[in-house]
Amino acid sequence: MEQKGKLKMVLLLSWATYMVAYLCRVNISTVLDKLALGLSVSVEYLGTASSIYFVTYAMGQFLNGIMGDRVNPHRFLMLALAMTGTINVVLGIQTSGLVFLILWGLNGFCQSMFWSTLLRLLSCYADEEQRKNVSTVMSTCSVTGYLLSWVVLSWLFEPCTFSPYFIVPGIIALLLILLWYIQSRKMPFTQVAAQRQTAPPLPVVGREFLHDRLYFVCLLCMLVGAIQEGVVFWLPMIFTSVLDLGEGSLLYLALIPLARLTGVFFARFTLTRLGDNVKRAMLTTLTMACVLSVVLVATSKHTSLLTVLLIAGLIAVINASNWFMISYLPLYFSSRNMVATLVGTFDFSTYVGAAAMSGTLGGLLLRHGWVMLPLLWLGLSVIALGLALGGGGSCLARRGTRR
Repeated sequence: MEQKGKLKMVLLLSWATYMVAYLCRVNISTVLDKLALGLSVSVEYLGTASSIYFVTYAMGQFLNGIMGDRVNPHRFLMLALAMTGTINVVLGIQTSGLVFLILWGLNGFCQSMFWSTLLRLLSCYADEEQRKNVSTVMSTCSVTGYLLSWVVLSWLFEPCTFSPYFIVPGIIALLLILLWYIQSRKMPFTQVAAQRQTAPPLPVVGREFLHDRLYFVCLLCMLVGAIQEGVVFWLPMIFTSVLDLGEGSLLYLALIPLARLTGVFFARFTLTRLGDNVKRAMLTTLTMACVLSVVLVATSKHTSLLTVLLIAGLIAVINASNWFMISYLPLYFSSRNMVATLVGTFDFSTYVGAAAMSGTLGGLLLRHGWVMLPLLWLGLSVIALGLALGGGGSCLARRGTRR
């Protein structure tokens, strides 16, 4: 089979897998009110569950990113699907707040097994010209997951309890195991692995990480994650309760996944127009984030449809910034066999920022109102822009080449 044909097959299955993985993680934000009622807990309690999820997801990204360069990705992905699928099914049939807290934390760790492993697998089939396409396609998984969860599942299960929001995605995840088994038999990874150098020892990875000053990218990921992932958990409640948008609030939620998708294509467009200079592209998106945050602050006391559009715009440009670091940049480390390790490390940093912000945002929202959120986003955007002007930007500009 031709290399392009193999890439298409792997890419299609990888896309479906990560989209379903997203269904098994964003379903919680769709059903917060029903979940609080069904578990007899407060919404703030569920905010704690979100923070625990981000912590376990971040830790898992770091550990599983390192493992992802050193294991058979087919088997690793089948294990991930089995674990997250089973956890979601169990979540749908239990009614204990404590059990939910524990299982949702475990789900975070299981979810961390997907992204770095999938990108490592895809990097083995994609050449340099195809990397931008691969990272663009894979970045649409989360958008599709959000749309299906926030719009389709909300519509289908509106009269139901919280149970089907977890059980249905869990069953779909379990069914995907069969497809990966078939894929592993038709296209054994050992054939591809034989053409690649083995992953470097961890001390070597650590030295190269420090030498290339990639810790600046980690700091950028933390700031971007604090804005993007930290706020998404609370958006359904912000739209339906805080902003008082009326009957159209759930429909407005569909704008956010579409904004994330727009951000991916905007990132690619910006990168192409700027001659693949990732530093300049990042400065462009972060500058736009600062401008949008300023406008949100100025209009925070007059919430309306304009507020929704501004939030969507902010999510779009922040998602574009995230795409540069999580989806595009790591693929250029394929020749050094560090793709999964770096994806895991960068994603770890993203969700450290998300974990810090998720609980903080909930407290600010419930105690001080909406006005505090855009102020916080503005501060984070300004700091990120300053970092991109310095060491973080120089790391992005090199695109994997050694200093």
